[in-house]
Amino acid sequence: MAQTLIILAAFIVFAAIFTRLGLGAVAGLLIAGAVVGPFGFGLVRDVEAVAILAELGVVFLLFNIGLEIKLERLRLFGLRVYALAIAQLTLTTAAIGWIASRFGFEAGAAAVIGGALALSSTALVLQVLGDLKRTLSQLGRLAIAILLVQDIAVGPLIIAANLLSAHQTIDNWLVNLVLGGLGVVVLIVLASRFVLPFALRYLSGFGATDLMLPVTLLVVLSASFATEHVGLSAALGAFIAGLMVADTEFRHQIAADIAPFRYLLIGLFFMAIGMQIDLGVALDHATGVAVITLALVVLKAALLILIALALRYRLRLSIELGVLLGQGSEFSFVILGAVAVSGIIDTDGVTVLTVSVALSMLITLLIIAVGRKQLDRVEGAAASALAQIDSEDGERENHIIVVGFGQVGMALTRHLLSLGLHVAVLDYDAERVRLAQSRGLPVFFGNATRSEVLRAAHIDRARLLVVAVPDAEVAARTVALSHRLAPHAPVIARAPEEGDVDKLTAAGAEAIVVDSLGTAVELAERVILFADTEPVADDARASGISI
Repeated sequence: MAQTLIILAAFIVFAAIFTRLGLGAVAGLLIAGAVVGPFGFGLVRDVEAVAILAELGVVFLLFNIGLEIKLERLRLFGLRVYALAIAQLTLTTAAIGWIASRFGFEAGAAAVIGGALALSSTALVLQVLGDLKRTLSQLGRLAIAILLVQDIAVGPLIIAANLLSAHQTIDNWLVNLVLGGLGVVVLIVLASRFVLPFALRYLSGFGATDLMLPVTLLVVLSASFATEHVGLSAALGAFIAGLMVADTEFRHQIAADIAPFRYLLIGLFFMAIGMQIDLGVALDHATGVAVITLALVVLKAALLILIALALRYRLRLSIELGVLLGQGSEFSFVILGAVAVSGIIDTDGVTVLTVSVALSMLITLLIIAVGRKQLDRVEGAAASALAQIDSEDGERENHIIVVGFGQVGMALTRHLLSLGLHVAVLDYDAERVRLAQSRGLPVFFGNATRSEVLRAAHIDRARLLVVAVPDAEVAARTVALSHRLAPHAPVIARAPEEGDVDKLTAAGAEAIVVDSLGTAVELAERVILFADTEPVADDARASGISI
């Protein structure tokens, strides 16, 4: 009981302090674990009991992510996204494995070490994305795809590490893994998509709603146990179960039911990671730990940035992705532990690598926290700029809000201004906003998927909203948010592809323009139609819109 109280007290105190400092609760929980754990002050010694609860936290975090993403979104990731994910894992494994081979490790051992260190922390990355409210953004989709591919690789890596210690071959286990994995996935899909909804409907039919949560927990934990049993990760089973449940009518209720204890369990996970940091070994091998930690973060981030750029992702997005996934993984501890049993690395060597992985998580959090503070300064200035709309023209109404000031948004805005219409433009590129404002254009920095930004732009008094961003997911979220905040205001949306029309329509868009050579012209025509305004110049096609 005393250890439980110590863990909860440390959880609350460190999470609160680090959140107050703007460094995030996760960093605080990592340090809390190191302080109270067996290698710190030794206040908590039963690390295994904490680790069991912590593993449940990861399981429910992945289940919740599955609920949010839905199978349809997973299909829409596209080949380029999965190419990025596979390239990241294979090239990073090869690079780290090559470095390990230079230190004398045999090819098989070097490959396992490379794979272990190529993985990124699923729990940490998803928690950070959730804190930043970017889980469903392009950054979130890319990160989740990479983490999914890594999670699939966890099982084979663990088995390979065990084979090193047993000096076995891979002839039989690979076949068993594939066949067993396919069978388990089919069972999870059937249980989550059909059995669970049937059971929940049956229970709700006679008022036994209190049993709905235990039934859900049973299915999720069974899915996790099944995938772990055949050599895949437990988190993968939970994620698949979440994807299946996401398409049922119980999605929101289940998410609400698991939310209260999910945060506590995932917090215990980060404390358990912190408890594995042996401060004594870290100090004895301080130089080696520092070099390995920094090399791991820099190498992984640099490789991912280069791969993303090679696949023609934007520089800023590539850098964000590299920083976000530059740390080691919770599964690295398991794989390295199995490697230690093989005897190919001595105990101190494994400890140094383990400490380096834990510190890489902390470094990632600190980099993100500092970057977030810089972004908050920009967004704070942007909020002030948005507030000027109210202070300078508080009675403004019937104005048109344009979201996105890229090539299409810029051409559309210039035409609307030439018609004498009141326009407020929102864009999330600080440099683009600065240049536009220097030319006297009413462009303001802000993320239009956030309700406070749309409110600052007076969505409640707007005549209509035009979403001109090239990202269909961002567009759909903006349309849905606008529809909720100001259902009276029509929304005209730009669809990058024909396949995005249904998504935008479902979100609430009244008119949709599919990208073509005349996107800006067509958007302008629909604005004139919805605004019931006669152009003061000629018609939209004669207005000299440049695209």
